[in-house]
Amino acid sequence: MTPYALKQRVEARDRLVLQAENVENQLQFQVLTALARGDLRQAEAAAARYELQLRELTENLRIYQAELHAQADELAAAQLHSEQMLTRFASLFATMPVAALRVGFNGELLEFNAKATQLFGLRRRGPVIRFLHRMVDEATYQQRVRPAFHEARDTGASALDGVPFLSEDGRRFIGELHIARLPELQQPGAHSGTYGDPEQFTCAVIDRTEHLEDLQALQDSARALRQSEAFLADSARLARTGGWELQLQPRQMRWSRELVELFELGGPGGGEPEPSLQTLLELCSPYDRAVLATAVAGAEQGLAFEVELDMHSRRGRPLRMLAAGHASRSDDEIDRVSGVFQDISLQAQARHQIDDLTERLSLANDAGGIGVWDWNLDSGELVFDERLHHLLGLAPGALPPQAALAEALGMHLLAEDVPVLAAAIDRALHQREPLNQELRRRPPTGEDGSPGVAGKHWLHLTGRAHFDAQGRALRLVGCAWDSSPEHEAARLRAAKESAESASRAKSAFLSRMSHELRTPLNAILGFSQLMRMEAEAGDLVLKPHRVTLIETAARHLLDLVNEVLDVSRIESGQLQVKLSSFALQTVVDEVLPLLQGLAAQNGVTLNDHLGAQPALMVLADRLRLKEVLINLVSNAIKYNQAGGRVDVLAEALDGVMQLCVNDTGRGLDEQQMTGLFQPFNRLGAEASGIEGTGMGLFVSRRFMELMGGTIDVNSQPGQGTRVLLRLNVPA
Repeated sequence: MTPYALKQRVEARDRLVLQAENVENQLQFQVLTALARGDLRQAEAAAARYELQLRELTENLRIYQAELHAQADELAAAQLHSEQMLTRFASLFATMPVAALRVGFNGELLEFNAKATQLFGLRRRGPVIRFLHRMVDEATYQQRVRPAFHEARDTGASALDGVPFLSEDGRRFIGELHIARLPELQQPGAHSGTYGDPEQFTCAVIDRTEHLEDLQALQDSARALRQSEAFLADSARLARTGGWELQLQPRQMRWSRELVELFELGGPGGGEPEPSLQTLLELCSPYDRAVLATAVAGAEQGLAFEVELDMHSRRGRPLRMLAAGHASRSDDEIDRVSGVFQDISLQAQARHQIDDLTERLSLANDAGGIGVWDWNLDSGELVFDERLHHLLGLAPGALPPQAALAEALGMHLLAEDVPVLAAAIDRALHQREPLNQELRRRPPTGEDGSPGVAGKHWLHLTGRAHFDAQGRALRLVGCAWDSSPEHEAARLRAAKESAESASRAKSAFLSRMSHELRTPLNAILGFSQLMRMEAEAGDLVLKPHRVTLIETAARHLLDLVNEVLDVSRIESGQLQVKLSSFALQTVVDEVLPLLQGLAAQNGVTLNDHLGAQPALMVLADRLRLKEVLINLVSNAIKYNQAGGRVDVLAEALDGVMQLCVNDTGRGLDEQQMTGLFQPFNRLGAEASGIEGTGMGLFVSRRFMELMGGTIDVNSQPGQGTRVLLRLNVPA
């Protein structure tokens, strides 16, 4: 009996009570009306009818009351049963091993168990309304979860897998969602949700993240296993290796696909022989069959083997095979023998070729007197071959086996060359540089015990270090030979080339000197002859310009002679310089006024950028520095252009005085720069009409070297020239 049916019964009872009241009112009206007329009989009849109706109503009311009590008892029992069911459901809901949610059709969370609280990180926050769509990815909720609720409403249940959930603490996981529609426990039209939604659903959420991770890991492992199998198969194929296994009880053999391909066991139609040891033995050369059979028999007794065999494929192709095998145990008993065959035909062929090459190299080394050494860095063992022993004059066995290379060779070298050898070995080991060193040997003593001539005996050493994959040096291998004949031949070639160069230089010097001296001498002789001829004719008239030309030519000739003498004294070491400390400005102040006239004649401006700087002190020969500066500034003026500029600058930098002469002249190209400091080389200015001898820069550089300084020139065509002098400063 439902509460609704019980309510209908109560309403029916109330209608009977109301009907009895109406009958009573009608009776009173009829009785009073009859008595008012004085009709007693009609009044009695009305009373009888009322009594009859009243008895019927009373009986019906008694029956309804009895039914009502019975229905009330039934309803109480049903209510008790419902409460018990709800209690069991609540207990089951709360203790379910999965997250359980009671959700309205609109997605409102009405109730959730402890597992859901833990899984979704839910916190009791008072009357805060939660919705399922905030716990699921939005797109997934609209595309999958919402239609699943419609399906559950229509069919009673639905399920989804692979649903991305989001907990309140930010954790994301993948799970299953099971939805079931709850039966309606209220009257139709009653509202159970916050927003008046009468339909409710239970949702079970199962976290499948670990399961999916395990499944993914399993798939990854399977994929890796397949890749490893493919890699091993490819490796075996590339290494030309095939495996086999002989099971002892029962005796049965199997072999790999790579071994079938290795021995070409597959027939034209794809057929291949049954795996057996006898088949493998038949593939061996007759003299090696017993070797393989004995090795396998020993492996069945627990003895591992590794042998090289001459074999052939099923189609008769010759093979050189490396066969290896070992026994496998189960319960302390040998149950099978496993092994591999590797085709080493190419390696065997290479070994034969290496042996041939080694023999040829040995013959070549013997013919060339080349000794070989090998230094094993791991063990420290150093090995010299017989030729190197003979080359160094060592008796067999005289070399300590654990000696270092520098120590073993150092005792045969000059003392000053031992550090050179050690440094070269260090570079070879740590910087991977090839070892290629020419070293001087200690001179051997004569038969009478007298020492030999030092520097006449040479040892050429070459070698290379070998490294492992980690870059660690393992060995240092090389060779050595007596290079004294080569040095003697080089010395003779150098002496010959030096003599030829000196002869050419002498010829060039004489040619240039004869040309340079002939020019002023011709001028002197020519004007002198004119004056003599005029004197003989009796009309000699002194012409000043002729005297000036004679004087100029004589002065030019004197300058040439002085420069040649300076060069001669420099080359012979007779030119001495006197270093003193003085202000650089004083020399500049003496040089620039001397050249001011030449500058005005050529339309060039001289600029002194030193100013009054007495602090710019230099340590030099004052006279020689003045000559150098005159040469540089005069060149800058003569080879400048009209309206050009010459700047003289100085700066103390890093304990060195830098004096710079810059000009805005025509500049020099690369070819001219190569012949810049050659004597009598005017770099193509011979036909320019500009006076000069080509000795100025040559003498200037030698003066700077004698004073402990340097001179550098930087020039580009069309951009002028910069000459930089570097001078020492007083301490």
